[in-house]
Amino acid sequence: MNEMEEQVISLSEIFEAIKKRWIMIVAITLSATLISGILSFFVIKPVYEASTKLFIGKEESEDTVYNTNDIQMYQKLLQTYAQAIKTKDLVNRAISGLKYDGLEARNVVESLTVNPISNTQILQIKYKSKNQQEAVDVLKNITKQFIITSKELVPNGNVRVIEEVEFPENPVSPNKKMNIAIAFLLGLMVSLGLVFLLEYLDNTYKNKEQLEKDLGIPVLGAIPDIESV
Repeated sequence: MNEMEEQVISLSEIFEAIKKRWIMIVAITLSATLISGILSFFVIKPVYEASTKLFIGKEESEDTVYNTNDIQMYQKLLQTYAQAIKTKDLVNRAISGLKYDGLEARNVVESLTVNPISNTQILQIKYKSKNQQEAVDVLKNITKQFIITSKELVPNGNVRVIEEVEFPENPVSPNKKMNIAIAFLLGLMVSLGLVFLLEYLDNTYKNKEQLEKDLGIPVLGAIPDIESV
């Protein structure tokens, strides 16, 4: 019975602390949400992603037939091609004719993603940029340069585009809804943590019940507040 009473009192104290400082909780939570919304909509520049898919296989001929060994070989070759695409020399050749501010091979490589699709002969290439047209132009040039380079690496190989680069209409980041939701939850958690911290540091007694509970003796009287005339 005593344990249940202590639990009820503990919960009541928590709700009392929240009730007492609810304005602070609302203010911190709304502030965090508002700041996140402003940053997501007006400050952080959107990033766009262009993508393409390439098929890696044999050189085309009338008797092009794939056996199991061929398929396994080209699937393994995807890993080599993936690394070749992300070399600075290849990227430098690809962007040499493009006129975009700050376009450097090092930055392009960092924004370039090459994914060999598991158990296939398909290579997916993605490129992110804050400029939509730049994303398209850079990826198209990298694809063209890679097809040329692949012939030098594997003369009897065949690289074919099976999914053309499309103009990215919608940004991939920032995720505005997700950012705002995370900011709301963080603001709520921080504000509640601050409320409980302030309540923990507050060692004053607010009523006679708290005093009787801590000291274990009854309160015989109380001095009322007297407003000055």
